[in-house]
Amino acid sequence: MGFAEYVLILIGGFLVMMLLGVPIAFSLSISAIFTVLVTGQFTTTAIIHRMISNASSYTLLAIPFFILAAKLMNTGGVTRRLFRACSAWVGWIPGGLGHANVVASVVFSGMSGSAVADAGGLGQIEVDAMIDEGFDPDFAAGVTAASATIGPIIPPSIPMVVYGMMTGVSVGSLFIGGMVPGILLAVTTSILVFCIAKKRGYPVHKFDWHEVLSATKHALLSLMTPVIIIGGIWTGIFSPTEAACIAAAYAFVLSVIVYREMGWKELKNAMVETVRDSAGILVLICGAAAFSWLVTMLGMTSAVSEFLTSITDNKYVMLLIVNIAFLLIGMFMEALAAMTITIPFLIPLMSSYGIDPLHLGVVLVLNLMIGLCTPPVGTSLFICAKTAGITIEKMYKAILPFLVPLLIVLFAITYVPGLVTWLPNAIG
Repeated sequence: MGFAEYVLILIGGFLVMMLLGVPIAFSLSISAIFTVLVTGQFTTTAIIHRMISNASSYTLLAIPFFILAAKLMNTGGVTRRLFRACSAWVGWIPGGLGHANVVASVVFSGMSGSAVADAGGLGQIEVDAMIDEGFDPDFAAGVTAASATIGPIIPPSIPMVVYGMMTGVSVGSLFIGGMVPGILLAVTTSILVFCIAKKRGYPVHKFDWHEVLSATKHALLSLMTPVIIIGGIWTGIFSPTEAACIAAAYAFVLSVIVYREMGWKELKNAMVETVRDSAGILVLICGAAAFSWLVTMLGMTSAVSEFLTSITDNKYVMLLIVNIAFLLIGMFMEALAAMTITIPFLIPLMSSYGIDPLHLGVVLVLNLMIGLCTPPVGTSLFICAKTAGITIEKMYKAILPFLVPLLIVLFAITYVPGLVTWLPNAIG
């Protein structure tokens, strides 16, 4: 057999498995093992060893702890206190709770690292509050889906943990590199909220110092979570993995001991859900490790790189191609799956253009997070549509204006790398 036959068996097997409805994690591993057995090029022992070695990464320990922290905070009253404080701070600006929605997502993103956790947990509180105050359900859902995108950009970030594990880029640097883009996302989304709110005459809160002080006081311990996580990583006191453990422990203390809004039954459910979600991610990473290793060993990575470099030698054109490709991929594929499949092709290609892998990591993560709120299969869209009680078709229409600020920031950080790399380099 030649190169073309190997590629046909591997890629064809993967696509057939997907069409049959096999979960992508198993499609990756089964197609890789099937290719090895059919071609006789390598041993199944090598594939299994590759899967086990990737699953043994210390960095990956951060994922279950960040997931657990988010579930504890969503169930234990932390997110409700955060949203009340954010409403008091910015609810008086035209757009009212729309701005509170964005600010709350910024604060919560410093705790969970997951856009889905933001949309599904905090998003429920935000959408209900906005509808109760007279905001249109589709507007409330659109703001929530767009603001949830900020979650994996401002540290911590589960996709950045996976990217760092696969590429060897410092996860701490990736976390800090997402700070400026995350703030830009919040600012541009808030500007759009302001413009739409002024046009539609949405309600605003009257500024009340008493409410500001009271809400901040009640949320103070919750607000310390991102300070502890980001501050600890920033100053080098602990690693991102250690930060995840501290975040989970702190969320447990707040939810179970301090606020006492989470009983042992809710705690058990949160831990079971964490194990289930973490296991799904781990199986996906193991399957992708086998698939990507075989892709590299068969020479497909080099072939794709040579083909793309023959198209253009301009790195800015290549970055445009990458952005368009990942925006399209994000419309049809879950973010972590897309990353684990494409990174083996992408890193050698981008290094040939002299593109910083730190810069590339933040760009890729934002690309794929935008995919969570783009039709037809954006996860955040389905969550927010269900929460707001609107049809998915109406949700597709509601999200369109909010894609504008997301895309503006995406192309800004793509072509101005300093927006990503300046802060990590300044901190050293």
